Amino acid sequence: MNLYKSCDYKNISKEDMLEYKRIRESECIFPRDKGIRGMLRKNKFHEYPKSFRHYNSLFPNNYLDILELKKEVEIHSMIEAFEELLNSSPNEQQILSFINENENYLIIASIFKHYNFGHHEAYLFKEFQLNTQYRADYLLVGKGSGGYEFIFIELEHPSNNSFKNNGTELSQYYQNGINQVKSWERFLEKQFSGLQPKFNEAKKNGENLSSEFNNNDSTRRHYVVIAGRREHYEQNSDYSYAIRRYEQNSSRIKLLHYDNLIDFTEILISESTY
Repeated sequence: MNLYKSCDYKNISKEDMLEYKRIRESECIFPRDKGIRGMLRKNKFHEYPKSFRHYNSLFPNNYLDILELKKEVEIHSMIEAFEELLNSSPNEQQILSFINENENYLIIASIFKHYNFGHHEAYLFKEFQLNTQYRADYLLVGKGSGGYEFIFIELEHPSNNSFKNNGTELSQYYQNGINQVKSWERFLEKQFSGLQPKFNEAKKNGENLSSEFNNNDSTRRHYVVIAGRREHYEQNSDYSYAIRRYEQNSSRIKLLHYDNLIDFTEILISESTY
């Protein structure tokens, strides 16, 4: 469940805790005043130790730190490496390895750009087991003004053609993903509350999960299948994009290609939230 190899953000060092307290004290605009003036603060969240930004979140080891969006050079370098990999005709496992082993999670987090939540809090779970039979490649959990929502993501083959019959029908790569997601959806309609132990395991000690993690509200669940490249859509764009719209409208499954992830990640650079 932990995204990060080198840290356990559920625990924080004494040094980082002392640094956090020092910064919090410096936030007071009128520290010696009483009443309203003494309560005024200047938020210095961006100066908090990274470990504390994680530690202070609901899921410390799955938290997506907004300050990572400011690392322009690193993000551009990651995008270039990802595009180079895509152009080498990789398989699905190579894509997963590139993201997970190098902690290039921004590529998946960029999918938030398609939704109106994830701006208040953003979390990512990799290889999220729904039960003994079903596992999502990724689960994004984002909070907006209306509370938490969930994006279940399935990755399919990045190199083989996503369409057949001159772009007029989905190929097996999209179809396999859609069938998989529909199985998840049927399962979650009956057993969504069964995921609560996994969320409890990941949450910060002492925190309580809000009702969204237990109530079976299908409007908070979203599904994404990623397969192929933009060039597969362009072979017959009238049909292929119409098929994408149809799937989204009829089954609520969003179909993306891997070049979309490059586009979305570029948009995230220097953004203030996901």
